[in-house]
This record gives sequence, structure tokens and C-alpha cells, in this order.
Amino acid sequence: MKLPPALRHREFRLFASGYLFAETGEYIHFIVQNWLVWELTHSAFYLGLIGFCEFAPRFIFGPIGGVIADRMDRLKLLIAARVLNLLQTLIFAFLIFAGLLQLWHIVVLVIFMAIVSSVSTAAQQVLVVSLVPQDSVMSALALHSTTHNLTKVVGPSIGGVLFAMIGAGNCLLIQSFTILLMLVTLFFIRPPASPFRRGDGNFVTEIGEGFSYLRQNHRVLITILTTYSNGFFGISYTQFLPYFAQEVMRVGATGYGFMVSAPGVGAVAVSFLLSSRTKLRGMRRLLLGASLIYAAAIFLFAVSPFMFLSIPLLAVIGAMQMSYRVLARAIIQEETPNYLLGRAMSLFFMDRGFGSLGALALGAFAAIFPVPFAVAGSAVLSGLTAWAIPRIPVKRR
Repeated sequence: MKLPPALRHREFRLFASGYLFAETGEYIHFIVQNWLVWELTHSAFYLGLIGFCEFAPRFIFGPIGGVIADRMDRLKLLIAARVLNLLQTLIFAFLIFAGLLQLWHIVVLVIFMAIVSSVSTAAQQVLVVSLVPQDSVMSALALHSTTHNLTKVVGPSIGGVLFAMIGAGNCLLIQSFTILLMLVTLFFIRPPASPFRRGDGNFVTEIGEGFSYLRQNHRVLITILTTYSNGFFGISYTQFLPYFAQEVMRVGATGYGFMVSAPGVGAVAVSFLLSSRTKLRGMRRLLLGASLIYAAAIFLFAVSPFMFLSIPLLAVIGAMQMSYRVLARAIIQEETPNYLLGRAMSLFFMDRGFGSLGALALGAFAAIFPVPFAVAGSAVLSGLTAWAIPRIPVKRR
């Protein structure tokens, strides 16, 4: 059997193996965190608030992280971020074991890690594609997403079972071990010499260069706006899965783990198809198609009262989310010069920031109206805006 192009390179294999462990731990953390919020509050609004705190810092720190990724050693930046991730997880575990945990503790820890992630995400994405030659970039992006979504299958499933068996604190200790494994692999990676430049200007000027490039490149602008739309109206459904698990499906924490895993199943299936490709034609049309199917599947999930229907729909949602994000990253990678790539990627990952705004708005709406109605309405808006954005007229320059 012929290996996908990216897996033929040692450094990428090292990174992918460490990332597999660390992201599995992250999804165990996700299960623990959101279920504890639900147990402490039994409030859809607070679930939305946690989603807001998790991704809102990307609006401020995401562009800064893009400049940092273009200025400094991306591997060292990623190592520092994982060390801080380990610290945050150990503090969370201590509060649980000591019986001191309150909602505000979770909010502070989530915001702290959101800032760290906002700064390091662009560096990680640029590092991934730097570990392979240009003809293997599409394969690397797809395999990176495959790894992420495989952990989205394994992590929540394990997390839901472990949460019921050994409790929240021990789950976080297991996550700490997975972070250590990631750090070990990072220390063994020897990336090729990076062409990043050490900026002499100020951060504001360099952030402005990123936004200026976005305005000038219509293809990249439309691509990123589409991901923002999908983020604001679509991604926030994930914050309300505890509600669907407890109040609609009646399946408890274990069932919630399987619901969180289901999108990863679909994502892995699609990403395996993409990982063997070096090039795709009509990426903008594929991006639009994936976005529309994504919105339709979220709508159908919101109105479904049955677990046996909801799980396949969640798998479709995951497949389309993975598809549109890999396609968007491939378009940005193809269009953007390397010295701006960190900033372009940081602007792309602000879609999670828009997801935080969507989660907060949806949480407030769900505090007044039924949660399924709110999620279904948001899905309709997601589809309409995804269809409209590519029709934004081009300003000739």
C-alpha cells in the first residue's frame, strides 16, 4: 500500500504522532469541561458563555499570533504553548481534587488557554506545511485534519466513559500525560530552515499588512469570509450538545461523548480521501458545496428527536466542516506568499472567534426560546450567508 505523500517525511510523521496523543487529551478535556459547566449551572446560556470565552480571544490575540508566527521560530513557540497547556490542565485538576471548583474558575482557565492557543495556532499550521515539500502540502493539510478528527472520534468516546468511571480529575491527569508525549515528539523534530523574517516594525503595522493583503486578494477574502459565516452561524451548535444529550436524547454523559465523537467519524472518512490528493480542481465550488451541506445537516440535527438519526447527521456535519476548512486552508496556502502566511492563517483561524460570538448569541436566544429552535434558525442563516458571500462584487484594483 502506497503511503500518502506527507507520511513519507520523517518530521511530519513525528509531529502527527505527538499531535494524535495531545488532541485526544484535548477532547477528553472538552468533555470534562462542558459537562462540569452543565452540572454546575444546568443553563444553556452558560454553555454558550464558555464557548464565547474559549474563542473570543482570537479576535485580539489571533492577529498578534500571526505576526509572532512570521517573526520567530515556530517550533519553539509551539513548545512554549504546550508547556502552558500542561500548566492549565494541572491547575484544573487540582481545583477538582481539592473540591474548590467553581464556574468562574473554569471561565478563567478557558480564557487563559484561549489566549495561548490564539497566539500559537498560526505557528502550528505554518509549521505543519513546512515539514513537507510543496507537492505534499495538500496531503499534509488533509492528514493533519485527519489526525485532529480521529482524536475527535476517540477522545470524546474515551472521555465520556472515563468521566463516568474515574471522575473528572483523573481524566485531566490522563490529559496531562498526553501533553507530555506531544512535548517529547516536538523536541525530536528538526524542521528545515525557516524563511520567516524577524520583523523590525511594530506589531500594529504588521497586523495591518495582513488585513491589507486580505482586502487586495479577493479569492482569499471570500474564502475567509465563508469560514467566518460558517463559524458564527454553524460551529456554535457544539456548545449545546450537553443539552441535546440530556434533555432531548436522554443519553447522559456517555451518550454525550458519542455525540461529540460522531462528527469526527465523518471528518476522518472524508479526510482520508483528501490525504492522497496533491491537487484539487474547483476548490471554491467545493468550498461552497461543503458549506451548504454543513448548514443543512445542522438544521436536520436540530429538529431530530432520535439518537439513531442524530448520530449520522453529526457525522455529515463533521465531514463537511473538515472539508470546507481543509479547502479554505489549501486556497490560502496556494495564494499567500510565505512572509505573510502566518498572518493569513491567523485571520483564517479567527473563524473560531466568530464561533464564540455565535455561541454567546445562540445561548442568549436559547435562554428565551427552545434550544432546538435556536440551533435550527442559526443553521438556516449559515446556509443563506454561505450562498451569498461568493456573490460579493469584485472591486478591481
